[in-house]
Amino acid sequence: MIAASPALADDACPAGTLGVSRIVEVDTTGGPWFGEPHGDRNLLSPGEVVLTFDDGPSPKDTRTILAALAKECTKATFFVVGSMVVQHPDVLAEIANQGHTIGTHTWSHANLAALPISQATQEIESAFNAAQKASPTPIAPFFRYPYLSSSKQTVDYLRSRNIGQFAVDIDSLDWRIHNSKALINKVMTGLKARGRGIILMHDIHKSTADALPELLSQIKAAGFKVVQLKPKAQVEMIADVAPPVTLSHVKSAVRRFKHQRTVSRAKRPAPTEAGFKTIW
Repeated sequence: MIAASPALADDACPAGTLGVSRIVEVDTTGGPWFGEPHGDRNLLSPGEVVLTFDDGPSPKDTRTILAALAKECTKATFFVVGSMVVQHPDVLAEIANQGHTIGTHTWSHANLAALPISQATQEIESAFNAAQKASPTPIAPFFRYPYLSSSKQTVDYLRSRNIGQFAVDIDSLDWRIHNSKALINKVMTGLKARGRGIILMHDIHKSTADALPELLSQIKAAGFKVVQLKPKAQVEMIADVAPPVTLSHVKSAVRRFKHQRTVSRAKRPAPTEAGFKTIW
């Protein structure tokens, strides 16, 4: 693990902004864990935090979150879902162009521990491929399990792929709370109790997007510093991994078929009297 000079992180930020106190370049060889309970607690010094967002990109909420981060001149890691990326590649590109770190969170937010390893690897690899295809810069070999649900097989697989496995130190519970004030209180209480850590939020909730400016202000006022994590090496892509066929894909295909059939019928010329005589 190599820590960059604080000057490299903060010099370009206006006075009074939260900024980035340091950039930490991490080695993901062997698929190490980051965050509790398996990660190295000493990755972060007391008073340091890493901001992370799962489940996007979402056009409105992700952009609101990006604006709040930009106003404070600070950075985060976004663990994106492959199926969301293909719907909103422009938002993924904005995340990358603004200098944030991009990891992945499976193709369809599947519970990998409940899947055969062949399906689990398909979920993992297709998400990395989608994210890299949409990103103008290399994405990171960083991965977070949906529901934080792993198995020995998935852990071993990511280790073999040299992909860092991310857990959580402070969970905002924003997926359940949906209240900005309560979310801020939850995060700040966790930070003050633990003193440092990786914070989990989701960039698909309006309440999270609305809470972020005040949360960043309170993080700054409490004396916490933001650290950005970057990889020492790029993720090695496995080409031509097709996305898994999920129930949502089937439902989407049925909707497209019904829509196309309706459009086709609307465009079909109305039968004429002559036509009826010919048919009958």
